[in-house]
Order: sequence, then structure tokens, then C-alpha cells
Amino acid sequence: MNFYPRQWPELRITNLLDDGIMGLFSAGRWDDARARLLEMAGVGQRVYGAQAGLVSCSAVSREQMAALRAASPIPLLKIDEPMAGLATAAASRIGLLVTFPPTLPIAEQLLREAAGEAPLEIVPVVVPEAIAALLGGDRSFHDARLIEAADALAGQGIGALVLAQVSMGPLVPLLRERLGIPVFSSLETSLSALRRLL
Repeated sequence: MNFYPRQWPELRITNLLDDGIMGLFSAGRWDDARARLLEMAGVGQRVYGAQAGLVSCSAVSREQMAALRAASPIPLLKIDEPMAGLATAAASRIGLLVTFPPTLPIAEQLLREAAGEAPLEIVPVVVPEAIAALLGGDRSFHDARLIEAADALAGQGIGALVLAQVSMGPLVPLLRERLGIPVFSSLETSLSALRRLL
């Protein structure tokens, strides 16, 4: 999350990470996941003086976020919600670039919920070899595969491109210039939403 301090130096960030939450979601244990997330929000406020919380877990649905917000001691923002709203306002045919396959149905649902009754066509491309390369330390291969996939999506007449993983954020300026269409990353859009929230 170095993006945030670079863009907003006054912002003080404390990361509270519990990778076990993904296991709770996988096991269908939403009540336990909800309790843990709310506990983290409380610690953020009491111990670190947090004024807001950014939920970066993509497995949290819109309904679950509403329940979290209702019970949280601080305002909460889901990292990819602002991105979905802006993307669906920008185009009705959206390319969705995904590197972690389990993200695909969640990202599609998020976009459809953001579009509401408006017409929406999602053109997804999953590039699992890109995230495998990134995890192995090969950013060059990761970026090259994503640029190739983005070019292919642009050739299918999309009006906007959504980058589903935060790790793709550094490619946004290059892809915007290369494709000539709006390109959305949750890093940029969530920062703007955080500014409004705070």
C-alpha cells in the first residue's frame, strides 16, 4: 500500500492483516469473519486512533459490507467499490482483467451491482500466469502478459477496462495512454473515496 502515502503524505496508515479471514469465507463462516473484521475495526479505532477503515478483502459482498458498516465504530470503505461505480458510469461494455481466478465471479458481481438496472456487458480475461510470475519475482513477465491481454480486450470494442487486482495498479498510466479508454484500478479510486470519507 505504498501508493497511498506517496499520493497523500499526511495520511497515516496502519495495516491490520489476518490472512485466516479468507479461510473463514471459504468455509462459509461469515459470522466468524464478520466478528473478526469488526474486532479489527475496533482495534484500529481504540489502539491506533483510526478515523476510517479500508477493507481490502475481495470476498466481502455488498450485503456483508452493509452489515459491517452498520456495526463498525468507524466508517468503512471496501477498496474496490468506488472503482466499480466509476467504471460502470463510464461504459456499458467493460473489459475485466483478472490474474487471480477466484476473483472473477466476485468482480463481475460487484460491477453488476454497481450498474444496477443500467445495461452492462462484461468481457473478462483471466491471466493466471501473470500473478504466478509476479509471486515468483518476475514483474516484467507479469506486466508484458497483462499489456498483451489488455490489447486483446481493447480490440473487442470495450469502452473501459477494470483491473481486478491491486497488483496491476502500476500499469494504469501506460494502459490509459496505450488503449485510449478509461482504465480503473482500486488503488486510485479508493484513495479519492478515502479523501471524501475523511
